[in-house]
Amino acid sequence: MVLHRKKVLFHISVPLTPQVNGTQMRILGILKYFSDRKDFISVDVVAGNQYRETWVNPGWNYKQTQEALKIADNVFVYEGKNNLYDQLYARSKTFYFNKLLREEIPVDSDYYTPPGYVGFIKSLVGRDTYNFVWVNTLNFANLAAHLSSSRLHTVIDTHDLCSQMRVMGREAFPHLDDLKFDYESNFIREVNLLNKFDTVISDSRHEFSILASHLPAYKLQSIPSLGDTLKSNSEHISYQAREFKHDLLFVANNTPPNKDGIKFFLNSIFPLILQARPNTQLSLVGKICEFVQEFIQVNADLSQNINLLGYVPDLSDPYLQSKVVICPLLTGTGTKSKLIDAMSYSLPILTTKICASALLLQDGDNALITDDPVQFANHALSLLNNFQLAENLAREVKATFEQHYSTSVIYSKLDEIFGIENAETENLL
Repeated sequence: MVLHRKKVLFHISVPLTPQVNGTQMRILGILKYFSDRKDFISVDVVAGNQYRETWVNPGWNYKQTQEALKIADNVFVYEGKNNLYDQLYARSKTFYFNKLLREEIPVDSDYYTPPGYVGFIKSLVGRDTYNFVWVNTLNFANLAAHLSSSRLHTVIDTHDLCSQMRVMGREAFPHLDDLKFDYESNFIREVNLLNKFDTVISDSRHEFSILASHLPAYKLQSIPSLGDTLKSNSEHISYQAREFKHDLLFVANNTPPNKDGIKFFLNSIFPLILQARPNTQLSLVGKICEFVQEFIQVNADLSQNINLLGYVPDLSDPYLQSKVVICPLLTGTGTKSKLIDAMSYSLPILTTKICASALLLQDGDNALITDDPVQFANHALSLLNNFQLAENLAREVKATFEQHYSTSVIYSKLDEIFGIENAETENLL
């Protein structure tokens, strides 16, 4: 019997539902870990309602609180939208940097964490005996970066390198071209802010390697996102024993990198595939279908080869019924959780260099990787026409997943952070 549970104040940077991005999926994975470790860890959740709501972050409501209470003991919500000083404070940052200096707000700014929000966190920490404070994303780092206590361990999960994400964002949002942004100086700012935490977590192999040159080894941890939870005994269905309904599968939300990626595939790659294999079927899952529907209206000749599955409540069905998973993104940062999901289902993966760089994927070993449209098309045809090649990749990617991305492996890394020993990791799926 555990006599003392570690107490964690867990900051959530985005609403838990509806699920529209990888940040949510990663946070939900950590919450699942807390739930499975409830004998060892007690969790309180903190979130904020700020005046600047977006389609990505529409705000925290009663439904979100009830969702969090399935795992957390308490949920604390900072109603920043009612704090006039915070609103003026954040807007002054925008005016100073955007209007006067004509530059983007620096990555280490407290724009997202005005004084009221910081004070709210400090009051929670001051009135309770938390052992850990966990912050999600650099935008909210200032909530805990300056907390100091011998009993308090601060953790930040980066999700993405903010400086790199800003650079990518400028490509997706042309209006930012009018504002200056110096990557080098902002990256230094980012590292300095991260260095204020006791533990810094990266889920991307590529970003981890960048940070490893700037942060102490004892502080930096590489912890992948938890993939889609396998349903029933689907993990025991071998690739060769599956009944395929889809040739190529792409699972994505309606974000700029995903839209650019599928546009690249449909314009430059798919026609080459259809020229050699006219009956090839591409199936799409998620909100990306809304964008592709508009594309098909303009390019009606592709409609017979594209299946828009939309929202699918159980992803195990399309994954287990597909021959190949594609991820043709040319922009974006961080780890593509869709690829970890594909790995968990032992699926052959065909992707681009930027997507593969975040994961332990090697071209010709456990995946096929290229940015060249002709080679991408040829790889797709090889996987669809050569079952042995596809099966070999499926077997190799399964081994990679089990060694580096399985629930037991990730839980062990999290256990180390929280000082948990001898916890059961079997039968968690």
